[in-house]
Amino acid sequence: MNASIKRKLEALKEDELRAILLHQWSLFSYVEEGEISESEWLSQVKEMKNRTEQVCDERLHPFQTEEGKTIERVHIVFSESAKGSLQIALKQRETKEEVLALSPMFSIGPIQNLDKEEGIKKRKEWLFTHLIMDDEEWIHMEEDLLRILDELTSIPANVPVTIWVGANAHEQTGLCFVMHLLKSKTNPINLVQVTDALDFPLHTGELSPDRFVSLCNLPSRNPVSEESMEAYQEEWRTLSAENTNLRVFENGVHSTTEDHFDAALIQSLKKLQRESEDGDYIKAARLIGEVLGHSSQVVGDSFFEYRVRELVLQGEFLMKGVPRGMRYYKVKGNPQSVV
Repeated sequence: MNASIKRKLEALKEDELRAILLHQWSLFSYVEEGEISESEWLSQVKEMKNRTEQVCDERLHPFQTEEGKTIERVHIVFSESAKGSLQIALKQRETKEEVLALSPMFSIGPIQNLDKEEGIKKRKEWLFTHLIMDDEEWIHMEEDLLRILDELTSIPANVPVTIWVGANAHEQTGLCFVMHLLKSKTNPINLVQVTDALDFPLHTGELSPDRFVSLCNLPSRNPVSEESMEAYQEEWRTLSAENTNLRVFENGVHSTTEDHFDAALIQSLKKLQRESEDGDYIKAARLIGEVLGHSSQVVGDSFFEYRVRELVLQGEFLMKGVPRGMRYYKVKGNPQSVV
């Protein structure tokens, strides 16, 4: 199936797809029974196709297909879970507000020239060669990111923009990237630092719809000054120039080396082996869960799984199983390791 057609169909809900199928099935039955001609059937099929494509385009490109549409505010978040919760919260308001989600994990992987195709391709290549990813996610990564970049730069003039972030390298780096993309826009921008406002969570994806509702009108939604905008843009230039493959948040975003969490993985594995009955192999998923549970960083479990495989290759860990995913193999410390 053509990739663009597939993406359009994915924008439809299940009941809408069933309705289209039922409609086409009924039309075909009418042709077989002689109630309509094949030319009439083809005409109605084309009409249905055009209407469906229009709906899909409106959903995939909310600012480009509906001239005259009044958008009162655009919200920007950095995960699909945050987008879903915020959309539920906004349904309680009698307003027309759009939510855009930038889902790439900005705390890991190359970010240089991420607003250009060559930068996106380089990032995609690094992710493919280092992380275990869903095929669909990887195949559509470039298309999805280009689409969201297009939507950001197509936000109508003067429509207020609210950006939601937590105290983590993923969202704070994403914030700098968005400020870079919006540098030529004149839209008023507000910023909600959810961790400061609530003393939790680290990630906006942990917020419930009710929490989003409570934050919508609080003073924590601060306007971004021109000076702050320039500071975020300068931070983006610095981070992208450093172009490391890992960023952590410690009173700000800091670029670091890929082995930053290796010591924590090694020590956690030793602890789990001491606590186990036989001190033998530990499931990789359990080890990664242990480190994630004690980490204040947002980098994703796939990055930790990548580092577990690297420690196996380096001889720090021994492995049993096939590393096609963290659920399929176990590891234990190598007695001959010097660490």
